[in-house]
Amino acid sequence: MRAQILLVPTMAKPKRIAAIDVGTNSIHMIVAETREHGYRVVDREKEMVQLGLSSLDGQPLTADAIERGVATIGKMAEIAAKWNVDEIVAVATSAVREAPNRRDFLRRVKDATGVKVRVISGEEEADYIFRAVRSAVDVGAQTALCIDIGGGSVELIVGTADETYFTRSEKLGALRLAQRFHLIERPTARAVAQCRRHVEDRVAKLRRRIVRLGVDLCVGTSGTIQTLATMASPTESPAPAHGLRRLERSKVAELIPILASLTAAERAGRFGLDAPRATSVLAGALALDVILGIFDIEELLACPLAMREGMLESHVAALEESEESGGSLRQASVLSLAQRTDCDLKHGMHVAKLASRIFDQTKPLHALEPQMTGLLESAAVLHEAGLHVSDRGHHKHSYYLIRHADLRGFTDEEILIIANVARYYRKASPEVSHANFSELTPTQQQDVEKLAAILRIAEALDRGHRASVRDVAVRVRRDQARFLIRTRSDASVEIASARKRAKYFAQLFDVEVVVEAM
Repeated sequence: MRAQILLVPTMAKPKRIAAIDVGTNSIHMIVAETREHGYRVVDREKEMVQLGLSSLDGQPLTADAIERGVATIGKMAEIAAKWNVDEIVAVATSAVREAPNRRDFLRRVKDATGVKVRVISGEEEADYIFRAVRSAVDVGAQTALCIDIGGGSVELIVGTADETYFTRSEKLGALRLAQRFHLIERPTARAVAQCRRHVEDRVAKLRRRIVRLGVDLCVGTSGTIQTLATMASPTESPAPAHGLRRLERSKVAELIPILASLTAAERAGRFGLDAPRATSVLAGALALDVILGIFDIEELLACPLAMREGMLESHVAALEESEESGGSLRQASVLSLAQRTDCDLKHGMHVAKLASRIFDQTKPLHALEPQMTGLLESAAVLHEAGLHVSDRGHHKHSYYLIRHADLRGFTDEEILIIANVARYYRKASPEVSHANFSELTPTQQQDVEKLAAILRIAEALDRGHRASVRDVAVRVRRDQARFLIRTRSDASVEIASARKRAKYFAQLFDVEVVVEAM
């Protein structure tokens, strides 16, 4: 496999990085300086912008929210510039992810501030959050359940210090619930009950899967949980290690009727809350109380580290490992995962070679950037990783394993593409109705479709895992793609399989596909 190297700066000289988390309730920024191992935070900035106010659930971001968001990100970019940062990494979550006018917002931010914000999926959000938790909490061999209550969504993650077993993003964020069930001002008992039932309906279906994994420890992140921990024990000093606090479910339950009896302004005055936090804290308390009850958890550790720290952890780790590996980080991480999942490496490498050959010879059809070939080759090597879990629907298991394997040297966007290409190397073609595919941007969807079409043919050409097909030549004409198969032994099964798998390629590129032995 040709090594596709991520070009990152050397770690010999410390770098300054700004990580900006554009959330539904708040926008956070951390400025950090890399060290020999890890990083040192040199500045923090936070603004409760409430991008999701009066939107969410399919509604566009309001003009006022967009103005607040652009102004805040501009202010943070100015702070980052004063620190002479080498790079700004910015991501947006559910409020922007769901907004029908998200492209307008992203363009406004880029034009006004120069900051390019990348919209991430709920699963990416969960990955960053759990990475931050593992850097702050000594999880060890325990299995931890992490609960993050954001403004637009709740992330549930289960894993150990070394592996992530389960992630789920549910549209149960505090601001979303507060708006939907009219919990901002003094709510009715009926509204509170309806909110509880809604959260229970969405989370109860996950109980069996999470309980089966076994939970030894519960960790809560996000501003909502930090606020509740402070309100529950206002006189308690944070523990020295990363400011961890214990939050008992019984204390949350005691706060709920008090919060429900107050208006947002009264909550702010009584508990010393920011006005935006006062509008959503009751909804966040209800969500947390229900979730803890479903999983029979009596207390959690409230951790102040969250997604922005996870972003830094991920970025700095990639820089460090790239330096240590001498530039072969991508290839090493792909091969490592292939070995851990008992892939037939000889088969995967041969498929990668054939896929690369097809890619190079069909450029007039796909018009993809040259670097995409490395993602295609990686997907080819890992396309059977899911067999490690089960032979039934293994392509879906491959997607999950690749998506959560923390492949070093790749960006999150690239990992998403690799995982989806491997997911669609067989069976159903990509559909917007598929959750994993719908989370991609339109451009990413097109890239996945084209790469998957190539991988389907390449994999079929080694169906017997015998390398009977030694090479493939492709002749592209205006309305035809002729695949000339060069064999070293009988490859009739492989050629027949390639003809079948090539139907998607033909449909996607609107050409007649001919597959024949030379």
